[in-house]
Amino acid sequence: GVDRDVSLLVDAAMPWSRIESCVRAHAPAMLESIDFVGTYRGPQVGAGRKSVTLRLLFRATDRTLRREEVDAAMAPLVAALSSDLPAEVRQ
Repeated sequence: GVDRDVSLLVDAAMPWSRIESCVRAHAPAMLESIDFVGTYRGPQVGAGRKSVTLRLLFRATDRTLRREEVDAAMAPLVAALSSDLPAEVRQ
């Protein structure tokens, strides 16, 4: 499996359940699990916002995944999070 941690900047009032639901709605077939890692609030993210970190586990049952395959699966997922929530990926 391949783990990817993603930190999203979202409105401070947004619940984890909404983020998780959005990920599940747009999850690629190889996404095995979504886990909450943590929340950060502070001056680096701005007033009225928070950073939520989630861990995504990707796995193929029949072979070893390549990094490029996970990158390709992440791109539309990040785009969906950006437009549906809205969220911004924190670098």
